[in-house]
Amino acid sequence: MENTETQEQLNNETPEIKDPKAVLDALDRAKADAKRFREEKEALEESLNSKDQKIAEYSGRLLRDQVKRSIAELNLTNSDRILKYIDFNKLDFDSEFNITGLNDQITGLKQDFPELFDPKLLVGGKADSADANVVNAKLSVSERQARMLLGK
Repeated sequence: MENTETQEQLNNETPEIKDPKAVLDALDRAKADAKRFREEKEALEESLNSKDQKIAEYSGRLLRDQVKRSIAELNLTNSDRILKYIDFNKLDFDSEFNITGLNDQITGLKQDFPELFDPKLLVGGKADSADANVVNAKLSVSERQARMLLGK
């Protein structure tokens, strides 16, 4: 019963502030501390974001170099062409900095572009036959006469 009486007395009584200037000074200090902490937090967040960007940039470079090295180990003559088809967003590093997901993509590329991996399937000469010079084909008599008349 004493607890309820004490609580009622506290609820009914408003605390009297004996030194309002000290309370206002404490409030100003608390505001200044909150502002300082907020500014420090913002500076730390900005620093963290810039470091995250650098880490992403360096890991991207490392990933690209590792992929180039892995493709070079396949002893392909046209590794730059294969590099164009690699989706770097699907690649990642494991705990030992080995690339995960590259073998799956290379397997898919072997199925889609077998000529890049098997030199026997490569077409001899240029890929666009329209650029190639005409081979000396035997001309018929009428074609020779037409060329003579036209001056070719």
